[in-house]
Amino acid sequence: MGESLRSQLFINSEQVGDFVEVTLPATGDEEECEIARIHYLEAGVGEPLLLIHSVGQSLYTWRNVFAELSDNYRVIAIDLPGHGYSSRPDSFSYTADDIAAVLNSFLDALNVKSAHMIGFSLGAMYMLRFLSLFPRRVANCIAISPGGVTEQMPKLVHRLQTPMVATFARNLYTASNVRAMLTECFADPALVDDHVVRQYYEPVSDGLAREAVMYALRNFDSDAIAEGLMPVEHEVLVLWGKNDRWHPPAGSVYFQSLLRAGRYYLVRNAGHLLQEEAPVKLLEIVYSYIPPAVPSYDVYRYTQHLAEDEES
Repeated sequence: MGESLRSQLFINSEQVGDFVEVTLPATGDEEECEIARIHYLEAGVGEPLLLIHSVGQSLYTWRNVFAELSDNYRVIAIDLPGHGYSSRPDSFSYTADDIAAVLNSFLDALNVKSAHMIGFSLGAMYMLRFLSLFPRRVANCIAISPGGVTEQMPKLVHRLQTPMVATFARNLYTASNVRAMLTECFADPALVDDHVVRQYYEPVSDGLAREAVMYALRNFDSDAIAEGLMPVEHEVLVLWGKNDRWHPPAGSVYFQSLLRAGRYYLVRNAGHLLQEEAPVKLLEIVYSYIPPAVPSYDVYRYTQHLAEDEES
């Protein structure tokens, strides 16, 4: 599916959006807590909807749904610390707990008491950790292709996790690597053009951004996140692309054993980057699962096709 005109007008830049200062969690090594400038894009009115990208990404991943969602919600897309155009902290650990603490402070800074949330891939796992630590701040939540590093992911991702070779691997993080990884993430590789590669690569082209990716992958602990979810009774809608190579839909079995109140949908003709490849399908599901307070005409146009998705 090609990008809509509104998607084509999406600008991924530090000159677009806003910044807010957030106090990072103490590391124990510093006398004073570090302050990070968090970049975000906000549009629309209504109930808050927070969009959380994955490791190595930026808020650019939401370009195909951001404008449409802002017709019905107060949409807030964040660049996580070390990613996109947010600052690269000196002493941040990039654990799920610390990311959750940043999200908590970020919502405080925006005076948002609670929000609907959509998280993607490792970002979905950060969202689930936030849910277990700050359950009162989460309304409806949707996890797209959730999970950690799998054996299906490229060797570069695994090398970035390994302390002995991570620094070397970090220096090999090139635009060609980005193109190859994106090609694996789409069911339709024709969607990976030079513009998309450039928009993905530019925010992660500096050494400190690559270091952030390295530490985020190295310090990701899915077992700790899973343990924290055991007592959680909050409902979570989990989505997979049927052609997801990195987090195969069979992973739903794991989450069905983990989540007390999980709902699961399989979206056809989509790979790992479901929100980029099947934006209309995602909008249908969001509007159905999180009914807008003042629904627009488009809501009804989208939801009438919801039955085309497969429920697993």
